[in-house]
Amino acid sequence: MIAAAVQLIILMGVFTILEGRWPSSRAHKWWRRPLLVDLCSWIVHPLSVSAGIALAVTSTTAVSAVFPNSGFWLTFFMMRMRVTALPLLAQMAIALIIADLLAYWIHRAYHRFPLLWAFHIVHHTSEELDWLSTSRLHPVSQVLNTMVAGVVLLSMGLPVIAVVAANVFIGAAALLVHANVNWTFGPFRHLLVSPLFHQWHHARVDGDAHQDEVGNFGAIFSIWDRLFGTWSLPSANRPARFGVENAPSATIAGLVLHPLRACVHFFRVRNAPPTKLLQRRKPAE
Repeated sequence: MIAAAVQLIILMGVFTILEGRWPSSRAHKWWRRPLLVDLCSWIVHPLSVSAGIALAVTSTTAVSAVFPNSGFWLTFFMMRMRVTALPLLAQMAIALIIADLLAYWIHRAYHRFPLLWAFHIVHHTSEELDWLSTSRLHPVSQVLNTMVAGVVLLSMGLPVIAVVAANVFIGAAALLVHANVNWTFGPFRHLLVSPLFHQWHHARVDGDAHQDEVGNFGAIFSIWDRLFGTWSLPSANRPARFGVENAPSATIAGLVLHPLRACVHFFRVRNAPPTKLLQRRKPAE
């Protein structure tokens, strides 16, 4: 807890300088309201990541003990041994690339499926974007994200330290790309996610547009968006507005409980008799 507090104070100083020197929006300051929500999220975030890694280690160990050392699994274990024998820096590089690719597809899934979006909408409730917006994530989704990626990496034979390092790099990149700065990264924008690139991911989408159409799902590397057709940079300027239509209340209780309410509503509507659905859709006379 003390380390997290010291880290937060240092980052407050660093990003106050960066966002003051190269602001994307001069009117916005990171200490805007609702500050309490993001500070609480900042405290919970490392706990969620740690829980996800711990669950990944436990799950991988349990599953590995079940599979026989023959046939396909023997070949798989031989490949794992080769990965295990690599130098640590090579293992970290592999972990970072694969974790970032997984983060891209997990991020797309959150925008595609309604039940997942009920969790991810929490992150998109920020109506102004800055480095502290990074931490506004639902703890349940963060645990699951970390666990899924961790299981894949550990199953490949990568060590826990490589998984931790990948999470640290992705987390540090997330702070930068959410920052209220006007950086585009110049020619490196074709490889890396820049703050402007990610600002367009958070651009407000109203009306009939669907959330999976926003694009720019990469975490560190923008090449995934290039490869899979989700690259979107409509302008060299920042979007006019951030946030989402019909967002939940930007309070701690409102954001934490929103996915539960959305899940209850989803299954209630799904299991409702057809006559009731028709009645709901019938226009008022």
